[in-house]
Amino acid sequence: MSRIPKETVDQIIQQADIVEVVGDFVTLKKKGQNMWAPCPFHHEKSPSFSVSPAKGIYKCFGCGKAGNSVQFIMDVEGIGYVEALRYLARKYAIEVEEEISPELNQAQSARESQYIISDFARNYFQDILLNHEQGKSIGLPYFKDRGLSLPTIQKFELGYSLESWDGLTAKALAQGFTLEFLESTGLTIVKEDKKYDRFRARVMFPIHNLSGRVVGFGGRTLKSNDKTPKYVNSPESEIYHKSDVLYGLYQAKQAIRSQDLCYLVEGYLDVLSLSQGGIDNVVASSGTSLTEGQIKLIGRYTKNITVLYDGDPAGIKASLRGIDLILEGGLNVMVVLFPDKEDPDSYIRKVGDTAFKTYIDANAKDFISFKTELLSQEAEHNPVKKAEAIREIITSIAKIPDSIKRAVFLQRCSVIFGIEEQVLLTEYNKLMKQERQKPVAPAFPDSAPAPGLTPQPEDKVAADDAIMLHHEREIMRLLLNYSAHQLPEGLPFVPYLLEQLEDVEFKIPIHIRFLNLFQEEVKQAPLIPPDFFINYPDSEIRQEAIQLLTDKFELSENWETHQIFVPRETDMLQFAADTAVLRLKWRNIQQMIRDNMETMQQVKDPAAIDQHLVIHGTLKKYEKEIAVQLGVVVAR
Repeated sequence: MSRIPKETVDQIIQQADIVEVVGDFVTLKKKGQNMWAPCPFHHEKSPSFSVSPAKGIYKCFGCGKAGNSVQFIMDVEGIGYVEALRYLARKYAIEVEEEISPELNQAQSARESQYIISDFARNYFQDILLNHEQGKSIGLPYFKDRGLSLPTIQKFELGYSLESWDGLTAKALAQGFTLEFLESTGLTIVKEDKKYDRFRARVMFPIHNLSGRVVGFGGRTLKSNDKTPKYVNSPESEIYHKSDVLYGLYQAKQAIRSQDLCYLVEGYLDVLSLSQGGIDNVVASSGTSLTEGQIKLIGRYTKNITVLYDGDPAGIKASLRGIDLILEGGLNVMVVLFPDKEDPDSYIRKVGDTAFKTYIDANAKDFISFKTELLSQEAEHNPVKKAEAIREIITSIAKIPDSIKRAVFLQRCSVIFGIEEQVLLTEYNKLMKQERQKPVAPAFPDSAPAPGLTPQPEDKVAADDAIMLHHEREIMRLLLNYSAHQLPEGLPFVPYLLEQLEDVEFKIPIHIRFLNLFQEEVKQAPLIPPDFFINYPDSEIRQEAIQLLTDKFELSENWETHQIFVPRETDMLQFAADTAVLRLKWRNIQQMIRDNMETMQQVKDPAAIDQHLVIHGTLKKYEKEIAVQLGVVVAR
């Protein structure tokens, strides 16, 4: 990886507004002083993901992920620190002049190299489409025949691949790209001593990730040859995972958020035609079955999905099973069925933009009603099929988290099938009982525990150590949260608290590091801005600081409206500091008492025992004195 100068890093961090950065990926809603949303890193029904505009940090109280703008991009995009800085630099139009040594240049990450070669391929295919003879005579006429305008072609960066065995490969190698990354991205196929392009004589559809970088391609043949696959797609790679990508989401995400609705279609051309027709909030599953990852992506921007089905009964039946996942994710699903042999692309070109929008508004049905009507028609005169259809509908209803919606849909199902609602409820309860008896998977199997909060099983913290950890963390929390505050007398808070800690021993390594940092920094300036630690180069310090700076709860403004005044911590900061230090001293003395008692039990020499008894008496005296100050009763 290359190195970005510190001045540029500071500029990027300063300009990267946490609300803007996170808002590109999830819909934030203000509650109190912070912004909240469902966490983009794990599946959840209610928002536990908090963004603090004042502190410039995010924190999920469910899975524990936390950080600043740079860390968020690292987490959400799965990229390294320098790559995340580059991402934010592009977003805020900050020029980055990187310092690259031959050694660092040679160590460029495989992931970044795959992005670079994919960008090159995108530009190559687009240039062929617009400027090469084959592109202008074959590829461009095809897109125009499908009704696509040049602005749409440019917006989605469409292209064309030459009818040549190694057009792209030869060009890339000549430009200095390596065969390793051409092969790992799937652009080039290597077999023994042969190497040739995967995409040949095809119109090209680049596939983008959420930040707009090309991760893969879809290519459609224009030949009517039964032996040639109609579509060829990039294989899975380090940057391209089909189950976590939706075609058109990069172009559609702002419209989805603003309209609070996502249209889901099947193919590339459906997205292109609808987008050109003014329906920008549309994405495609690109012919694959919906996955939890894709549903999670949509759920970042809206809870409302309208699925636009081709008028093909067999295809609809095959898709119904996958869409149950949307219900399970707590999203609202509507369905629009087009006339037989029509798809969204063909229908909008047939009736026009205005009539198309009118049609989908008039024909949208909630998914459960649509599925119920579809299956009831198939099973109308067959009792066995009718029973199977009812069970399938109940299975779908059971996936809906909202109990009121479940009750409404069970009533609707009862009316459509002409069966008593109590029978459906009995079957539903039986199904739910079976589900409850299944082994429960961990809530967040892929989520790392919050740093400093959840010890690993093989490293269990003893009860006494856990208490010590709590008291040390409380002092670190006060230092971090009020590092830029002053006490009423004008004395800076950090020097005051550090002075109280001069004779206090810390046990937890990360807290010792923090204490040393504070002691060094306070020599330079008594007031230390919290973002010094939020943006600290060491990731362990940075993560722990963010954990300590994040509060899950805050006082409601309504309390003061009702004349309920609660003292704020800033109003009694000196008292909070004194109390925290006393509690830690008290616990340290109690630990010393236990250690002294254990040692005394092992000593045989009477003189040594007498010495330990004196130590014991002195420690108990100090314990009692501190307990009096804390208002704690100490057992004799």
